[in-house]
Amino acid sequence: MEPSKKPNVLLTKNYWLDAPHGRVMIGAWAIVIGRSPDCNIVLEQPEISRHHVLVRLGRDGAELLPLGREPVRLNGVECTELTALRPEDRIEVGTWVFTVGEAEIEYAARGAETAWCLECQGGLLHLVTGPTFRVGGSPGDDLIVEGWDPQVFTLNLRSGEPVLTALRPGVSCGRELAEGDRVTLANDELITHRGESFRVRARQAHKVAVTQSRVRPRHAVVVLLEFLPRGGRLTLEIGGRLHATTLSDRRCDLVACLLQPPAPLSAGDFIPEETLCQQIWPGEKNGRTELNSLLYRLRRNLAEEGIKSAPLFERRSGGLRFCLAPGARVIVR
Repeated sequence: MEPSKKPNVLLTKNYWLDAPHGRVMIGAWAIVIGRSPDCNIVLEQPEISRHHVLVRLGRDGAELLPLGREPVRLNGVECTELTALRPEDRIEVGTWVFTVGEAEIEYAARGAETAWCLECQGGLLHLVTGPTFRVGGSPGDDLIVEGWDPQVFTLNLRSGEPVLTALRPGVSCGRELAEGDRVTLANDELITHRGESFRVRARQAHKVAVTQSRVRPRHAVVVLLEFLPRGGRLTLEIGGRLHATTLSDRRCDLVACLLQPPAPLSAGDFIPEETLCQQIWPGEKNGRTELNSLLYRLRRNLAEEGIKSAPLFERRSGGLRFCLAPGARVIVR
């Protein structure tokens, strides 16, 4: 061990978004900002797209991907493609402004139908996610409020309704709670602590009206494939919802070949099976049988994440294609 390093301490780089009345960490999964109740940050304004912009961790730090038709401005300039973010960058979504933060922090090393949100004083809504949602002033909290102690209170959704557990003194919800008190919350209840307040909001999951003349889109409108040290990560927007899954090496190679085929072919075209096999298994004699097996495993991988794979892939006359919506945005990196 080098003398300058502390034992059992990890020095990690952390990224966050400073939003009105709260700070949101950019963790392993993306932050989606938009009008839909399934977004992590919900902005209820008509000019905001249902899924407006995605902010996530890339290999080199935080990055931004516009998703909606309405513009996203980064430092005053319209942004239309995947872009790396830097500290103090300003992301403008409608009339809202989010500022990117970054710091190195030491950690101790260790071996529905109803969407529930917390509404801040300025009207911003934060989606309550996971079995336990932590609110406090530390980088490990899911919603960070400057000046608060770590883990002031938690919300648990296992029962279907949010159950608040007070972990610090001074939390009020109808009455002042003692440390360890648990309260089941209802819609429109107010939580207060140290001059800050949050209103509990219940939002119905977004439903898309289906008529005889218009059916729900089944093809991807956004496809983001990222290579990782082992395999890759695939993010899709289909029918107004975001999906993400990790892929093993060969499955990632197959998706990459479909999205970035050799010229003159393009993403969405039928790629000859022979071409796919040559790119996935260069120098080997694998053919249709091996490709069928790989496609089967890929479909099963997607099904485990709740993604219907049938509309995504189409086979015809010895070729395979990745089905994309008209004007779909495809990014491979």
